[in-house]
Amino acid sequence: MLKPDQTPLSDLRATASRLLLANSWQNRTVDILDRLPTFTPSSSDRERAGRARIRIDGLVARRVELAAADPSRLQRTFLEEAFVCEEGWSVPGLRWGGVRLSDVLAVAEPLPTARYVRAASGAWVVPIALGDAPRGLVCDELNGEPLTIEHGAPWRLVVSGGACYTNVKWLDHLEVVADRGEDDARRIALNRLT
Repeated sequence: MLKPDQTPLSDLRATASRLLLANSWQNRTVDILDRLPTFTPSSSDRERAGRARIRIDGLVARRVELAAADPSRLQRTFLEEAFVCEEGWSVPGLRWGGVRLSDVLAVAEPLPTARYVRAASGAWVVPIALGDAPRGLVCDELNGEPLTIEHGAPWRLVVSGGACYTNVKWLDHLEVVADRGEDDARRIALNRLT
């Protein structure tokens, strides 16, 4: 429940994907944050994250690129719930801090024909109905601390009640569209389980 010059991170995403595929987190409850599946970022990963932007485009009145400090100017809110993954593990009691996805999108003024936002980090794309955007939180904080790159900094999209693959680490693109399109994140996530 919710409470009141661009550099791509493709290398970072590829590293994280390889490590997640290598982990066997089946049928486990992760009791502490340090045991979440993560990777160790290099100094170049940290440098790229420091220059990251969120690009908002598509069916909007104005295209926008948000720098690290920009979302923090919007009203902050928090989401407290367990993180449950389809791979069979969970982390209880996480407290995410950030701004509502709907508030971030409002900066770009979606057009009346818009029905969905495709939230992305490289090939990891999650379609979300604009009516569900208030359930999304663009996070820069986890458990009262700044979000680390290992957990998706500078921004991670967390969707309250959504499947774990609807969480987009290293969020860098919000494309506002009329049609849902492919759910690439779901396809990639389900392929990992087979």
